[in-house]
Amino acid sequence: MLYRFLLLFALVYASVSLPAHSQAQQGAVGAVRGRIVDSVTGRAVPMATVHLIRNQRVHGTVEAGTTGEFSFDHVPEGVYSVEVEEKGYLKAVQADVRVVLRRATAVEFALVRGGDVVVLDEVVVSARATAGDPRATPNTVLLEREEIRRNPGSAGDVFRALDVLPGVVSTGEFSSFTVRGNGPRDNLILIDGIPFDKVAHFDESFGEQEAVDGGGRYSIFAPNIIGSAKFSPGGWRVAEGGKNGSLLELDIAEGNPVSSTAGARVDIIGIEADYDGPSYVADNTSLLISARRFDFSNLFEAIDEKDIGTQRLTDIIVKSVTDLNDDHRLELLAISAREDSKRTVENALASENFEDVGLEDSRQDSTLLGVTWRWSPGDVAQLRNTFYYRNSDTTGTEGEAYPDLAGPDPTPATTPVRENILRVKERETEIGWRSDFTTMLGSDGIFSAGALVARVDLDFDRRLSGDWIRYVYEQSDFRADPTQQYIVLTPEEYDSALSASKTRIAAYADYAWTLGDFTWTPGMRYERDGFSGKSNVAPRLLVSWQPDAVTRVWTGGGVYYQAPRYLDIAADPSNLDLKSERSMQWVLGYSRHLSQDLRFSAEGYYQQLDDLIVFDDQTTNTATNRGEGSATGVDLMLAKRMSRGWSASATYSYSRARRDDRLGEGEYASDWDRPHAFGIVGAWQPSDRWTFSAKWKYASGRPTDAFVVHSDVLGGAGPVRYSKELTRTNAERLPAYHSLSLRADYQRRFGPLSLVAYLDILNVYGRENANGYEWDERRGVNIIEGLDEPLPTIGLRFEYSWTPGE
Repeated sequence: MLYRFLLLFALVYASVSLPAHSQAQQGAVGAVRGRIVDSVTGRAVPMATVHLIRNQRVHGTVEAGTTGEFSFDHVPEGVYSVEVEEKGYLKAVQADVRVVLRRATAVEFALVRGGDVVVLDEVVVSARATAGDPRATPNTVLLEREEIRRNPGSAGDVFRALDVLPGVVSTGEFSSFTVRGNGPRDNLILIDGIPFDKVAHFDESFGEQEAVDGGGRYSIFAPNIIGSAKFSPGGWRVAEGGKNGSLLELDIAEGNPVSSTAGARVDIIGIEADYDGPSYVADNTSLLISARRFDFSNLFEAIDEKDIGTQRLTDIIVKSVTDLNDDHRLELLAISAREDSKRTVENALASENFEDVGLEDSRQDSTLLGVTWRWSPGDVAQLRNTFYYRNSDTTGTEGEAYPDLAGPDPTPATTPVRENILRVKERETEIGWRSDFTTMLGSDGIFSAGALVARVDLDFDRRLSGDWIRYVYEQSDFRADPTQQYIVLTPEEYDSALSASKTRIAAYADYAWTLGDFTWTPGMRYERDGFSGKSNVAPRLLVSWQPDAVTRVWTGGGVYYQAPRYLDIAADPSNLDLKSERSMQWVLGYSRHLSQDLRFSAEGYYQQLDDLIVFDDQTTNTATNRGEGSATGVDLMLAKRMSRGWSASATYSYSRARRDDRLGEGEYASDWDRPHAFGIVGAWQPSDRWTFSAKWKYASGRPTDAFVVHSDVLGGAGPVRYSKELTRTNAERLPAYHSLSLRADYQRRFGPLSLVAYLDILNVYGRENANGYEWDERRGVNIIEGLDEPLPTIGLRFEYSWTPGE
């Protein structure tokens, strides 16, 4: 399969490498236009000096106008970097700015205040920097659009691209990531500041536990939709709460306000189209539209994976930004993500050795609508109000096929099936308002305050059509007969329903001020969960010491609360009494700019976890807050940003995460505990057309339960079945994970039409990386779940650009 994709990529390259029309190549020019604002107030920063740089040489220099806007016209095609410097601010740079014929490439800078004197030759931060912001934890890392797009092994998926960051592990099998021993569902994800967790397709709520915990298979975001991703592994500000693992803030890209680009991609799985440019409807309004429709059936057929089933998805994302005047900005966001997945008896029969006989028919519709109004009252303040509506509607059924009971040559007609054993309905609706206010107090103080109010409506229903035997169980699971070597889910104990409407409230404030070389940021957050009826207060503190312009040392801590998942609440009526899990976190970090484009950072951490939710018994799904745990470790990173045609980073993380359910078993390793994780990634741009990148990752294997096998557990009451009794939680460990990923990007222009092609290969040398086990009760063996062969993705995209009036 890999060779077919390599051959196809070679043919694409040969076809686009033919000489283009000579006239089209002569005098190929575009433009770079941008805007510079203050990161705190959102107001324009006038008179800043802007440099356009290519191959380490200054191509041009301009001064921003009174509105903070600047432009470079008649710029030859190529890849540039833009640098901005202004007294009282840290110098900022945006690399990988690609100039294309007839297109005005738009960039935006949010400058971070750096005091009255700034050593511009030593400190360089990103265009939307967070590391220099005194309110932000210095471990916060920002990934720009190009960094996400060209990350090898990710195929443009922002969640798979995060594995280049310290403390993060992503295996590529799921569109999810784990951080410091916490699971995929412990991460707080914000879309343009709005809480939205339906960010991945085929994020199963029922089925085998490995799939349920995995966190989804395919991101709802097309590769070029995310403008930037801001990530913090822990210790973030009081403005965010609700989870205690990590914070990921995704900003949907803004449309280009001065020139237009229409793009399309067609391949074996479907079609994708987008538009990026002025709205042509309202003045000073940009528009970004992305739409795609994918059907994976043809792909599964081509790679001979017919047992997977039918999976289809449709994603539509629209964002508009309107500058009403110098003081007001209006942003509109709409997301619609739909999917359906079906697995029939034909797919079960195509499974090797009938390893997977599950039947499924599920659908999910997710919607997010948001309106954000930004107002800059006066010269030192900014107020942001966001009103949002989100909805998720999921329905599904699960069943089983029994091909071993159909004779030596089973067919769909002769194979016994039991359909609709389990029916699930999950409906969530949330209407919310969030307000954030920031102002300067004096020359060295920043005060921030905000509030969140949301009304949540839940309608969950789970029904069994009859008793259902499960052949994987824990010693503590209830069995009417203690000698019975399997468990039985019964409608009387397992069925559940929840229909409720409650209000969630949060209020928060912090204040950052500088005394000498130290910056202090104390804060307080209040949360009230309407479902449990309980309130929490979470104090936090960050202290940062900056002895010189290139060095920073910080320490801090705080309390974080993670509300129970709605699925956990709905699993049993008694679970409405569940309270939020609590995490007390402490960090100590150090960072230093070794040069303008090279930075080293190290952070040690300790997390004390209390009130963890524990499910006592699979047969009833009742839960309590009796669990506790801890996580300890250190994250190291050496990163070189893109300059001189290349970039690279190396990370190492040591982590130990422990849990204790207090059910008598004692302490054990967390499900996502990986003591050692190492990664190195690099990108090289030998020319304006080509970019090559590579990534190698290593991580300790995941913990897995010790077990014993019981044979013929049904005796004469049914067919031969084997059961798996879990005897000790996470007492063993899967083999270590490691993989190599490679990527090649090529861009070629034919007049106003550009062709963009890439080949992205995950797990190049075909390492069998186990992410978990699935039990085969017909043969009594564990089936390894995970990637075990190279996974190539090829993309071929066409873009047409134009500038209004030309």
